Amino acid sequence: MTVISRDHGALPCIAVVVATTCIGSAALGETLDDALRALRAGYATLAVEPLQEAVRILRARADASDVDGSTHYHLARALEGLGLYHVSRGEQDEARRQFEDGVEAAKIAVARNPAAAPYHTELGNLYGNLASQSGIVGKMRNGRLSTAAFARALALDPRYALAHVGMGIAKLETPTAFGGSVAGALAEFRTARTLDPACDEAWTWEGIALRRQGAVADARSALSKALEVNPHSSHAQRELIALDEDF
Repeated sequence: MTVISRDHGALPCIAVVVATTCIGSAALGETLDDALRALRAGYATLAVEPLQEAVRILRARADASDVDGSTHYHLARALEGLGLYHVSRGEQDEARRQFEDGVEAAKIAVARNPAAAPYHTELGNLYGNLASQSGIVGKMRNGRLSTAAFARALALDPRYALAHVGMGIAKLETPTAFGGSVAGALAEFRTARTLDPACDEAWTWEGIALRRQGAVADARSALSKALEVNPHSSHAQRELIALDEDF
């Protein structure tokens, strides 16, 4: 497991002129803004190089000075992106490692700011991704943890669109015998896009749910809307290509 939090004393030291000074990546000119730009560039398209850059910068900054947990939150998102990249390449073992590291980062973020709905939502996303890469026992355990994280996020902020998307995914992927519901999932996705019309993941998952219901034309419309909202969404692109190939 990758160490997410570390002491300043563990950072590499270099000699500068006559003094020896411990510095992190920030002193080399890499800022949090640099990491967030790389994260934005890599996440939607699952481009591995910017995601790796984001992880590298954020790891160097994810220490005790991250008092509000925001750096660990962004690190968790970058690790999730890397995990999804490996899933897309069929590299399940590496995907699980990234998701597990992401869970640890998200847990630290939640511990440092328990009132942040986005932090709980990201923790739910990571547990959900782990569930999808697990056997029966792991699916059940991680699925429960995912649903609990989304429920906590919605309790903190009922208007947080991505928490509704997460809860919708949980309802969609949970077997009916254990409380899952396609209709319930669709309601969550539609609530999310009502709250935030620019939430492309809400449209994408609505399309996925509609396809499972056999509503192909409506599914295509939802996926097209996702790409209208975010033309760079590799998720919506993949789902639309798969839909066109199958129908």
